[in-house]
Amino acid sequence: MKLRVLLAALGPAVVEADSGLFQPTFITASGDQVFQLGNARYLAVTSDPVAVLPYFSTPFQGPIAHISVASGALTRDALEETTEKYLTDDDVFTKRFLGKIIITESNSTHLEFSDAECLKESRSDIIYACGNPRSASGLPQGPLFAVANGTSLHLSKVYGLYEDSYRTFMNGVYESHGSHKTLDFFEPPWGHPMIPVPSRLYSIGDDRPLAGKRIGVKDIYDVKGVQTTCGSRAYSQVYGPANVTAPSIQRLIDLGGVVVGKQKTAQFASAAFGWQWTDAYYPQNPRGDGLLSCSASSSGGGCSIAAYDWLDVAIGSNTGQSVRQPAAFSGIYGNRPSQGLMSLDQVMPIGYGVDTAGCFSRDPDEWIAFARAWYDPSLHQDPSLNRLPALSVPDERTFPKRILYPVDHLPLRNAAAEALLQQFLANVFSILNATVEKFNLTEAIEHSTERPLVDVLQDFGVLCGHDQLKDVATPLLEKYAPKFPALDMPFREMFRNFTLDDAQYERALQNRSRDAELWHRNVLFPTNDSCSESIIIYDIGTGGLPSFREKELNESPGAAFPVETGTAGTASITASYFGDLDMTIPIGQVSYFSNVTYEEVFMPVTVNLMARRGCDLVLFNLISELSKKGIVKTVATGREAYGT
Repeated sequence: MKLRVLLAALGPAVVEADSGLFQPTFITASGDQVFQLGNARYLAVTSDPVAVLPYFSTPFQGPIAHISVASGALTRDALEETTEKYLTDDDVFTKRFLGKIIITESNSTHLEFSDAECLKESRSDIIYACGNPRSASGLPQGPLFAVANGTSLHLSKVYGLYEDSYRTFMNGVYESHGSHKTLDFFEPPWGHPMIPVPSRLYSIGDDRPLAGKRIGVKDIYDVKGVQTTCGSRAYSQVYGPANVTAPSIQRLIDLGGVVVGKQKTAQFASAAFGWQWTDAYYPQNPRGDGLLSCSASSSGGGCSIAAYDWLDVAIGSNTGQSVRQPAAFSGIYGNRPSQGLMSLDQVMPIGYGVDTAGCFSRDPDEWIAFARAWYDPSLHQDPSLNRLPALSVPDERTFPKRILYPVDHLPLRNAAAEALLQQFLANVFSILNATVEKFNLTEAIEHSTERPLVDVLQDFGVLCGHDQLKDVATPLLEKYAPKFPALDMPFREMFRNFTLDDAQYERALQNRSRDAELWHRNVLFPTNDSCSESIIIYDIGTGGLPSFREKELNESPGAAFPVETGTAGTASITASYFGDLDMTIPIGQVSYFSNVTYEEVFMPVTVNLMARRGCDLVLFNLISELSKKGIVKTVATGREAYGT
């Protein structure tokens, strides 16, 4: 073996690889292989090779690198430059894959080595140099797994395996044979799931807008070949793996995104507190002292984006407060889109007329680009489900000139957090040349709808329960057996002691349609200059006070019990009921004293921006302007969203 000479030819910057460290460790039920290189673990999808090339030589198996150089003569410098770029750009490809190398030349069927010494010294380690375009076409660049049987070389994609130490995923997921498989591989001793992430080099040359994006998906969306659990072991025993992928998720896959796992949800996407989770262990928020809450149903997605650099985007759903509140608790970007912006076919419902699909991100610009690609008009929800007008989504850069500050929900409870909010508003005012108006949100709702707030909230409650009881609870209970695991509280009673009132549901839909029309005539209305005359700001978080996933910690001085945030009720359901868009934006962080670690730590501060239904792209354009000015920024993973 000439490995040492080959690497010397590639240059001193490339450290010697030791292929002897390759250790096969686990074969999955699907026949795919988990292996180890040094201290890192990988998954090779050997059951579904990406290429089979002729190879008449000694059988072997193990990691291999495919390096593609620019058209023209192959030189030592070209090899070294390309290899170094791979190592810099990717977190899956490492020097340990360089034990054996496949070299191809892009856009060419022939290779010429202008450096004869390089060819001579490295020939025994170059497996396949001159190509038949039909056999090597589409071979991904970067890390691969090779199985040679003496006549052919089977090459498979390799996924890096990352430990979900914050317990945000149900399981890892990867693609194979046009479907998806669950990776049932867990890291001892705590049994954390290992999440397979593809090499970023695999998306080289792929011009699709989401090429290579690693995406976590809330476990209420169907992904073909994967069990949808809805956070319930009983539900999992009644239903098998999904036969189709939800159109909303298929859209992401078609755009080049890669689903890497299903993420935890409160059972049936409920608003359960962390201490009420039974079937699944509650996701851990990395911020602060590690005991902060991450809210409820989309908490797996919110916590994961705050925790892991290797994850790009997470998909959640928003009926009541998720995605917005998990984004607030973890200090990231998250949105409730306009009602109807995304089809939720093949997604477990709470209420068809109030459910929406949102996404989490750390980077405002990447978040905006992702949303622009995802929310396609072809996937708008059927208006018959929400009883709202057909959706129009203008792409304008004329912004609202009035910002509404609800005095019944602001200022923030923490003075330091309120100072951050006021500074943020001052910066926004300077860009928009806008005015700020204090108003009472509760009074605005009652005045515009000509109904007491309690009646509006009651109708919203009906919209949030009827469809889940009819289309989830009823068929589940028909198949439920006493031997199955018990449902979480509160579903033990709610799912067994309900009465469907279709007439009441129809009245609620009619009232909602009427109320939304009046709201959009009197409060959030369009003008000749802007899609939404005004923006409502508020806080869906905790007012700058810590809220914990352990019940008792919320009783400590300075803590905010989750239901006493100052925004529960009116502010958080306004967009949900009227169908408006609502976005959570991180703006800074404040300190608090931890009664767990006995030190001063930091928690994020966010603000919510609410605008008229259909103005999603306008608000995204505004946030893009704020990003250009440095008013909103990319947040970090880990204990602090911002460096101190």
